[in-house]
Amino acid sequence: MPNGLRRFSLPFYLLTGVFSAGTLADVKVKIDLSEAEHHYAQVGISLPETKQKSIDLKLPTWRTGRYEILNLANGIREFSLADQKLQWHKIDKDTWRITGDLSDGVTVNYQVYANQLGFRTRHVDDSHAFIDASGVVMYTDETRDDKYIVQLKVPKKWRSVSGLKKGRNKHQFIAPDYDVLIDSPIETGINEFHQFEVDGRDYELVIWGKGNYDSKKMVADLKALVAQGSSIWSDYPFERYVFMVHATSGARGATEHLNSTIIQRSRFSFAERKDYLGFIGTAAHEFVHTWNVKQYRPEGLVPYNYQGENYSNLLWLSEGSTSYLQNQLLMRGDIMTAKEWLNNLAKRINGYLHKPGRESQTVAEASFDKWISEGGDYGRNHSVNIYSEGFLVSWVLDFDILSKTNLSQSYRNVHDILYKEYSIPKTFNDQDMLNILERVTGEDYQDWWQQNIDGYAKPDFDKLLSKAGLEINYGKGNKKKAWSGISTKPHANGLIITSVEKGSPAWQAGLTTDDIIIAIDGLRVADKDLKKRLKNFKPKQKIDVTFFRRDALNTKTVKLGETPAEQLKINAIKEASEQQKAFFKAWTGLELPRVSK
Repeated sequence: MPNGLRRFSLPFYLLTGVFSAGTLADVKVKIDLSEAEHHYAQVGISLPETKQKSIDLKLPTWRTGRYEILNLANGIREFSLADQKLQWHKIDKDTWRITGDLSDGVTVNYQVYANQLGFRTRHVDDSHAFIDASGVVMYTDETRDDKYIVQLKVPKKWRSVSGLKKGRNKHQFIAPDYDVLIDSPIETGINEFHQFEVDGRDYELVIWGKGNYDSKKMVADLKALVAQGSSIWSDYPFERYVFMVHATSGARGATEHLNSTIIQRSRFSFAERKDYLGFIGTAAHEFVHTWNVKQYRPEGLVPYNYQGENYSNLLWLSEGSTSYLQNQLLMRGDIMTAKEWLNNLAKRINGYLHKPGRESQTVAEASFDKWISEGGDYGRNHSVNIYSEGFLVSWVLDFDILSKTNLSQSYRNVHDILYKEYSIPKTFNDQDMLNILERVTGEDYQDWWQQNIDGYAKPDFDKLLSKAGLEINYGKGNKKKAWSGISTKPHANGLIITSVEKGSPAWQAGLTTDDIIIAIDGLRVADKDLKKRLKNFKPKQKIDVTFFRRDALNTKTVKLGETPAEQLKINAIKEASEQQKAFFKAWTGLELPRVSK
């Protein structure tokens, strides 16, 4: 590609002057957001001198916290070199090779199209920019350990916030190396900003977007949350931490980072209690990651290979255990009640019981295959999830440790050992975990591991809950209702099937996803939900389901099964023993709820 075809003017990208305190080994980055309304960021990178005759400049193909190839280089255009005597060509989808006399260093310029809000990689508009360096800033293997100085050029009145060390002005940030840069996103724009201190550590909350949130309550609960880290770990790995919140019109999700987190929620999903628990639960999840993943990671994830998949069969511990431990912080911080916790646990148990994939894939296999995991109907029927099933095996393991140590040790102790003895650059593997478990309990965990991690876990929920004075309840009389195994959503012509549970009545009858149900027993389906229509039938009753498949009309007979008429609930038993009460307290930090008369 001829350099002459690149249209950027050099003076705009000259990085001298802005970075007066740097050394020759520093990598200097300028990100200009003058065309924010078009989602453009103009990037200039100055690399130090080298005796090499060529260097490979790369953009990661994935970002930390999301084990999925994202092909981030798809937003890079107009790549050019400041020195016209140098040459460059692209050697693969995310690598630019620069050749020539590099003894004076190299300055490169390129444009980034930043409109990936939901991916949490890069998003620029006229109100803000969210910059995860993995989708914006290139690196070389030779400069990965060098200091990176990032200077932003932003509209007036924009505020820039990051977990990175601040530079010589309010829009400059410094990272000791590329790995820290890539794990410390920057939020800049028109935003709401709060600062607070807990136990001598500084915290910041920055909120972009309007919504029905109560920022004062958010700050109060975040204060209570962050104080609970000591209930699991022996100390904190940071002096300053930033909570970034996006109140959006659709993007949802969150990502952990080294010294911060980004949380995205629909702008009107904060006010109701269930919605707020979703937010503060996510904040707790990402905060747990500050230790679990950001301080200690399984073998295969250290160091990160940004250009390809990083495999581990212990991702269930990195993610599922984090989901489990987040509630420990919420309960011990008096943010989540025991009743709310049990409602959450009941939903998880019910989801597990209706996931046939638990008999097709182990959590170890799901961890290794996370890079190619499928969701939706296939995922439920043939796979498990490192988050949900990882949560459940973490719970089973916690109860086993509590039982074997007479409540003196728990899964929390295991994670503190991982933090104290296996922090990066060290890693841990299955055998290390087995050694830690034997050390904590005095017993061999080979069989347990083979059954629950490398095998298909089959938790006895009744037995587990009984230890803590709890029981599963489906309401008075344990009534049953008709069940088909079908999930649907409205369609212009009826109800389109979104999933069919493997082994269910509908599965056995031959119904599948994307079939469009138009009638049952010859009468048109007018309801928005099939469950409402099924209330007219009884278990074991046969119904004729008429549907379109590939635009052709079909009819199949389904013999309905049965399922509990009421949702699964977890309640305290009426006369719990002192031992059961003590178990519940050791588990949650809370008193066992009283049974209402």
